[in-house]
Amino acid sequence: MSNKSIAQKIIKSSFWQYIGSWLDKLIGFFGTIILARLLVPDDFGIVAASAIVTGLFHVIASVGTEEYLIRKSDLNDEDLNVGWTVNIVMKSITALLIFGTSWTVSEFMGDERLVRVLQVASISPFLAGFANIGMLLYNREYNFKPSVIVAFSNKLIGFITKISLAFLLNSYWAFMISEIVATVIYVAMTFVMHKYRPRLSFVGWQQQWSFSQWILLKSIFVFVRFRIDNILLSKFFPLETLGAYTVAKDIATMPSGQIIGPVMAPLYVGLSSVHEDAGLFANKVHKSLSVLFLIIFPIMLGTYITAENLVYVLLGDQWLHVFPLVEILAFILLSGALGNFLTKVITALGNVKLVFKFELILGFLTIFAFMLLAGHMNINEFALLRISLNVVNTLIVLISLHFISKISVFRVLGLMGLPFLVSVYMIYCINQIGILISTYSPIIQLTIQISFGAFIYFLVITGLVYLLRNLVDEYQFIWKTFYLSVATKLFGA
Repeated sequence: MSNKSIAQKIIKSSFWQYIGSWLDKLIGFFGTIILARLLVPDDFGIVAASAIVTGLFHVIASVGTEEYLIRKSDLNDEDLNVGWTVNIVMKSITALLIFGTSWTVSEFMGDERLVRVLQVASISPFLAGFANIGMLLYNREYNFKPSVIVAFSNKLIGFITKISLAFLLNSYWAFMISEIVATVIYVAMTFVMHKYRPRLSFVGWQQQWSFSQWILLKSIFVFVRFRIDNILLSKFFPLETLGAYTVAKDIATMPSGQIIGPVMAPLYVGLSSVHEDAGLFANKVHKSLSVLFLIIFPIMLGTYITAENLVYVLLGDQWLHVFPLVEILAFILLSGALGNFLTKVITALGNVKLVFKFELILGFLTIFAFMLLAGHMNINEFALLRISLNVVNTLIVLISLHFISKISVFRVLGLMGLPFLVSVYMIYCINQIGILISTYSPIIQLTIQISFGAFIYFLVITGLVYLLRNLVDEYQFIWKTFYLSVATKLFGA
């Protein structure tokens, strides 16, 4: 496949990912506004506590089936059937574990309500295991449109159910019941969207398991490493505090999840297709990271500078006390997105055993640090420790990749410079107009801040990418793949 055709497919698939992302963002935006006014932090705390448990067992069920099948060059029906069977088995085990540990978790977190909540929550993973694995065939072809339709249908019906139940029940049960409804819709839609009909099969399952077992072990440590703050918050603080922390983290990371994912998913598929050529692979990693940095820095610093208005507009004045948390947690975006991508890079290389070793070491480092310091911290210090550990962990992975591949840590760090400086200039400009817009309502202030900041950043970064395109290969890639391709689509060649 030529570079041009790959670039065109990346642009097309990114477009559909963006459509789905922004639709999802709108649903999440209105859902957050409505639910924050109907429910209280304690409700969000119960949901967050439940998510810790269901999330842990979810990663146990996520054994890398999709990653394995996407990177397999000679994929056949038997591979798909085995992958589907493994998903059903693992998610069924997950459901039983969630149900069976509900009493123990309730006692650990000191809230008996969690018994019934977790028992109901165990239904969703069992149902999710039956989703049609044929959907990943679309992803192998860079065709993300069907996935967007399935995800949107699932989110929309889940949103309507959740809001309706929140009005009727005025409690956390709105989340739990709507999750089951959304899962049923998701599974049904996967069979509507793809004609492949999987069947149970264990033929050759050992080959998939040799890859998946390391994904499984890695996922457990990843989950604990990234959720240890929530776990200890649920132990040392009231669930209301956990609810506030969780909502603040969601607000801080919401933009990155909606914008970065749609671009990076097609780029990851592109990486998987060239993993056997070390030089070309490293080149594509550098180019992918240049795209990531151009997106992540303005989002991160933009979230920081608009935190107060962001919280007021999304959640209402009764949540304003969490905006300092949003300011702090905004800086988790860079290390989180970079760390996640580097893990996918190692997975694309097929070295999932190495990923597990990384996660084992970094997991113990993170857990030890939190266990040592958690009992003496307030909520803001929890957030600062989380960010510090993320940065250290990501640097360790990046440096290690520098020595085991042709990926250059110096080039990666160098690619951060331009978007970081332009983003700093962007927030300087936003600060300068602060006095001029201070008399407006928070929603108008936020609209002006986002629009003005985005305009400044886009204008400056476009000019600099154009000027540097013949000096830096990554900016040549960005200029041709995104700017020229979009211009061609809009105005014709």
